Amino acid sequence: MAYNLHTYFAQRFEKTNAPHTKSGPFITISRQTGCNGTGIARELVKALKNYNLKWKFINKEILEDSANKLKLDPSKIKYVFDTKKWSHADDVISALSNRYYKSDKVIRKTITQVLRHYAIDGNIIMVGRAGVATTENIAGGLHLRLTAPYEWRVSSLKRRKAFESIDAHKFIKQHDKKKQQLIVDFCGKSINEISFDLTINCASFSRQQLIELVIQAMKMKNMI
Repeated sequence: MAYNLHTYFAQRFEKTNAPHTKSGPFITISRQTGCNGTGIARELVKALKNYNLKWKFINKEILEDSANKLKLDPSKIKYVFDTKKWSHADDVISALSNRYYKSDKVIRKTITQVLRHYAIDGNIIMVGRAGVATTENIAGGLHLRLTAPYEWRVSSLKRRKAFESIDAHKFIKQHDKKKQQLIVDFCGKSINEISFDLTINCASFSRQQLIELVIQAMKMKNMI
């Protein structure tokens, strides 16, 4: 189950920034639209309980904790995850009219700090939100990429109740583009330049088989 760490991170960020001697283990999940990374993360947390390991997954909490650290409402920084950019004129107007104004650069830096703290603390699965782009140089991680053929992803979305009245084709094209741009915004590299530890075609495996593949990869990397 996803969880709320506002109080924890309010205290965590007050600690010294001294170098960490140990990090992880942690997992990042990058996925094409329709591959349901959150559902897979949830099942993986359940599977890890069989090894008496307590893991958690996060997604929207990354936005909330970053906003909390910036002392802003989450809605004020959500545009960064939507890969929207402010013009120079927008920056000037906002800076003059709002004493709580934070630039794109400051917001991305804060989000990066939050993600890296999650990774260093370990036993966490980060779904999307530029997790791989900001933690790929931290030891102890397993970086997953979930893919599937386009038509499979369309069918996957159409089976979900939340997408009954949404154009799945349009949704996939828009959100695939956003996910790709988010990686570029945070690390200056395209998704094809990221070195994932494991790329899985969701159309080739059942959910249970996919979880077993990840568990096996974790064992091979001495994460469990």
